[in-house]
Amino acid sequence: MNILERYILRRAALFSAASLVALVLVVWVVQVLQRVDLVRSTLGAVGDILWIALMLMPDLAAGVLPFAILIGAIQALNAFNTDSERSVMAAAGASQYVIARPILLIGAVAAGLVLFNSNIVGPAASKAFQDGVRSINANAISLFLQPGRFERVQDGLVISVADMRGPTIEGLFLADTRDPALDVAYFAQEANVVDLSGESYLVLKNGQLHRRTTNDDALSVIEFQTYAFDLADLRPVSARDWIRMSERSTRDLANPDPSDPLYQTHPNRFIEELALRWSDWLYPIAFALWAVVVAGPPRTNRQGTGPAMLIGLGGGLVLKALGFVSLSLVEANPAFTPLVFGLPFLSIVTSAVLLARNTNVVESRFVRSVSDRLQQLAAAVARLFPQRRRTGRHAA
Repeated sequence: MNILERYILRRAALFSAASLVALVLVVWVVQVLQRVDLVRSTLGAVGDILWIALMLMPDLAAGVLPFAILIGAIQALNAFNTDSERSVMAAAGASQYVIARPILLIGAVAAGLVLFNSNIVGPAASKAFQDGVRSINANAISLFLQPGRFERVQDGLVISVADMRGPTIEGLFLADTRDPALDVAYFAQEANVVDLSGESYLVLKNGQLHRRTTNDDALSVIEFQTYAFDLADLRPVSARDWIRMSERSTRDLANPDPSDPLYQTHPNRFIEELALRWSDWLYPIAFALWAVVVAGPPRTNRQGTGPAMLIGLGGGLVLKALGFVSLSLVEANPAFTPLVFGLPFLSIVTSAVLLARNTNVVESRFVRSVSDRLQQLAAAVARLFPQRRRTGRHAA
């Protein structure tokens, strides 16, 4: 790698790192604020919420890393054009490949990090996150519930107890309205918080379940001897919808236990999760190449840098949205699995072809046509409202 490539690599890596930090902090703060209701009035609960917030970091960073590279690379290339450095590079004989190699190297390193997170760090962090939520909910039930009071443990989830004697709860009432289509109420003579295989459960004994559908107010009553809830999200264990695929290791997903109830009822979810973990690493490479395509060609200062960022982000968002759609199709039909890998691969090939043909996407006929139409629309809207300067002159 020559001096010029190292210079481009350093600038693009710096901008990408700054974009990554900003994106992760914004998304992380939003995620933490959504879980503020988990915090109780003890220092231990605050420590738990900080721990589970930290466990959100790996997946959040991996999720926004492709966009951070896209934004950082475009910012670096725009800065080269603004300072006329890109024109000097072109005049000195530096081809598009000289510009592309350092940015593609950043994308390749990011791809390796995403692959490592998806298969190693991510599942472990997700498991630690769920265990932290279980610990908070277990403390909320065993320490903070007061007899005779109704406590909102989560949005749409209210618990009340008649009496508590150590780990044993007497006269438990639990109302669950989190599902807009269904209201569920549980009544149990006794309940216990138990630990099993390192996970906490709330076990209800000798009670009734009242289920009412909101669309027709149909009511059903079910008596039970025992009923268990996973304390990660206080959902019934028997429903099996509390199991998060992100907590399972890649080995378990690739070689599932045939007796696993979730695998027996929803085998496509295992294929979907594997497709996600084995295809995510393609997006940093695709986004890095796309950044070079839209912002790599030399431009004058008069042409501006806004269109490159707008087209770059627009293309990245469309590609990622199509990726999510393809994953949802896999859950319905595994035959769509090649589409999950094909979309980012097709983006990489398309960007490589555009780069080989030295195509200036920002100055293409289609983009210029759309830009002209938008300018015409803006001018038409501006004519509907008097300008401040003209109004001021009439007032004078």
